[in-house]
Amino acid sequence: MALSAAAMMLGVSSCKDGAASSEDAAFADSLATSFAQFQGAQLRMQTPQMKAQFGDSFNEDEFLKGFEAAAGLDTANVSYMIGYSIGIQTVYQANQWGKNGVKVNPKSIASDVVKAYRDTTINVQEVYMQFQELNAKLQQKIQAAEQAKAEAEAQKNLAEGEKFVAKQKQADKDIQTTASGLSYKIIAAGEGEKVSDNCEVEVKYVGKHIDGSEFDNSNGEAVKFNVNGVVPGFAEGLKLLAKGGKATLYVPGNLGYGPQGQPYAGIKSNEMLIFEVEVVGFTKVEESQDNK
Repeated sequence: MALSAAAMMLGVSSCKDGAASSEDAAFADSLATSFAQFQGAQLRMQTPQMKAQFGDSFNEDEFLKGFEAAAGLDTANVSYMIGYSIGIQTVYQANQWGKNGVKVNPKSIASDVVKAYRDTTINVQEVYMQFQELNAKLQQKIQAAEQAKAEAEAQKNLAEGEKFVAKQKQADKDIQTTASGLSYKIIAAGEGEKVSDNCEVEVKYVGKHIDGSEFDNSNGEAVKFNVNGVVPGFAEGLKLLAKGGKATLYVPGNLGYGPQGQPYAGIKSNEMLIFEVEVVGFTKVEESQDNK
């Protein structure tokens, strides 16, 4: 992508430098402006991805400063531009290792690259196999570190959920907890028979994080689904209600989406979720239909 952009910029520059007329110059200016606007807008769209990838280390002002610095390079020296682009990738790789606890010196790597480039006695296959071996060990280290981090995060979120519910129960004595760990408050029990496993329910609901922000909402419409098709805590809560029943459910992580969470929905590992539910109605599903 960097080389393609450089090639396009080279083309624009050449057009402007060799402009034979004011019409050519105007065209070159329009082309350059259009390209710049397109690339700027595209980079803005990619910013959330870069922030997600690099976290707090990504700074928009510094990013733009680095981009503008590239304009000072000698674009007529194509060889230099290619080397610079590959060098940036090498430095980036070194920094990534550093983030995973393997500290290396990018300048030392650059120096060794130059030496290896000029050393015709080096056997490419041999050094490649050696690097692959070391890289495999590195990946094992990274995976172990990531797993440990994920487990710690899962335990932290589970503890935060427990602390949150304990505080809610202290403030509201109507909140009860089942043997499985589901906490709930019945607002209206409803009338008639309660929901059971073999039921297709119509439910209005709002799903919230413990900070009060929403991650899902039926927007006042009744949604149909099978009780057995939802997370255990949500299903258990529905079975406490009859038609017309309303409740607030506090679903702990182990009864929700578990350690894996639901990243695309913004649900973290072992995160406690709050559901405000209303059972509009339900129908029992015959066993024979279930097994078809």
